[in-house]
Amino acid sequence: MRMSLLRGTGQKGETGGHMPTPALRFWSHGFTLVELIVTLILVGILAVVAIPKLVGLGAYNTLGFYDRVASGIRFAQKQAIAKRRNVCLTFTANSVTFRFASSAGATAPCDGDLAGPNGVAPYVLAPDPGGVGAVIFSPTPTDFQFDALGRPTVGQTITVSGDGSKTLSVEQETGYVRTS
Repeated sequence: MRMSLLRGTGQKGETGGHMPTPALRFWSHGFTLVELIVTLILVGILAVVAIPKLVGLGAYNTLGFYDRVASGIRFAQKQAIAKRRNVCLTFTANSVTFRFASSAGATAPCDGDLAGPNGVAPYVLAPDPGGVGAVIFSPTPTDFQFDALGRPTVGQTITVSGDGSKTLSVEQETGYVRTS
């Protein structure tokens, strides 16, 4: 016997004034829209509150400073080539300052503040002051400079330490900044 989806049907599917109602013989197997939205809200709250505390932000601060230092050294080399002047890098335990020689020549002293990519002079890179944990150079690198051809005076291996450590090197012959 075939079951009709329409209640009170007359001939040719007429409803006799009643709206058709489906015959639900089985419960549906799924989640309601409200249940899905509540679940997404709870997952969002966990992602904002709990996960950063589990992961730790110190590693992000270390990596961010490392990336800024590598980019800054590349910028200094390009500025030395573009200006055809020496560009000096001076390191402290947790910062690097960039200066350039106002006159040409291999022995010219770095007596001017180099403007950074954003136009602010002096160009100084330091860890984010609002960051979590101490980020430092370990050990403090020796100061060096790029000549007008973009070659460094000495090769460097620079380690940024904090929550973990990352190392980059500056090749002596070419000035290439190699990140790991």
